[in-house]
Amino acid sequence: MIRIVETFRIHRILLLAIGLWPFNQSKFVQLQLPLFVVVPNSFIIFQLTSFITAECTVDLIIKILSTIFFFLLGEVHQISFWVNAYTVKCFVNRLQYFCNELKDENEIAIIKKYGNSAEHITIAVTLFSGCCLLILSLLPILPWILGTFLLVNESRPLYNMQIVTEYFVDKDKTFYLILLHTYVSVCIGIIAMCAAGMMLVAYLKHVCGVFSIASYNMEQTMMLNVHEKPNLWRRSRNKMEIIKKLRRAVHVHRIAIELSENFTTNFNATYFFIVGIVVICLSLNLYQIFQIVLHRSYVEELLLHLVFAAAMLVYSLVANYTGQEIIEHYNDMFTVAYNIRWYTAPVRIQRLILFLLQRSCKIYGLKIGGLFIASLEGFASLFTASISYFTVLYSTQKR
Repeated sequence: MIRIVETFRIHRILLLAIGLWPFNQSKFVQLQLPLFVVVPNSFIIFQLTSFITAECTVDLIIKILSTIFFFLLGEVHQISFWVNAYTVKCFVNRLQYFCNELKDENEIAIIKKYGNSAEHITIAVTLFSGCCLLILSLLPILPWILGTFLLVNESRPLYNMQIVTEYFVDKDKTFYLILLHTYVSVCIGIIAMCAAGMMLVAYLKHVCGVFSIASYNMEQTMMLNVHEKPNLWRRSRNKMEIIKKLRRAVHVHRIAIELSENFTTNFNATYFFIVGIVVICLSLNLYQIFQIVLHRSYVEELLLHLVFAAAMLVYSLVANYTGQEIIEHYNDMFTVAYNIRWYTAPVRIQRLILFLLQRSCKIYGLKIGGLFIASLEGFASLFTASISYFTVLYSTQKR
């Protein structure tokens, strides 16, 4: 028996860390979650208050917004999972219900294979997120590190905060409190993006597994050749077996479509905002990277925006690649239907297969935010849009 919750064990640890795991929420978790929402939100507010005291130049606005949109992405994930906690729980329970119906060992092996694949992707992205978190944690003390170990002969502050904030207090006296607030906000934001994003990716990987089971059942439909036995009773029995397996393939395929459509229905608004945030954040950080390289600014400022830009690219690539897999697995069943020995089946079964193949004329994919279908082509569109906005922004500033 497959326990779906066990395949989400890494996601469970990450979501429990920020109080977003939808199962068995204690009173402590219910108190913990609002706190973890307030802390990063307050950090965004203290970045916006910089406009009150500082001179609002275009460069300052772009610099502040390039960091704000990164933290907004984490907040959107956090609030979305908070609001849709019951929905996420239903996702897992629905997958568990489907797995409980599996009796064929090959089908069980298929769903386990996709569960392991989802776990490997989660581990890779978690390691990447940990590296990003480590780099961002070292940035405030990077001047001290450079001065101590590399003996840099340059007059620079001992500690340097690259994220512009305004707390209306003496920063020298409260530096460590500000640093703590920054670290906690960064940790919560990155964990929220990684945990929530990978939870949904893992769910969609299991949906790919359900599609694969449908394709497997389609392959099995013609394993029994109804024309091999002259006995009419045997032929009739084989015909019923083929119809049964064909019905099973269509049923499983329909379940996979239902699972994927449940995802798009419940998270459509979330990804509408995420698409916009990713494009704007990537454009602004690319502009900041170009400006820093052009003017040869501090290396820690370059690292900050490189981390943000890389995070946006990895996030959008993983999400769109998963959408591409959904499209390919959806089409696999119809490819198998084309390739099986349909011509050996009775006319009635050939007609059923023909009706099934008509469905393949309909293009299917995960429509993200009602804007585009998640795929590698969609990733290219997002990246192209970000480059275009970066180019417009740079040309405007150049003038």
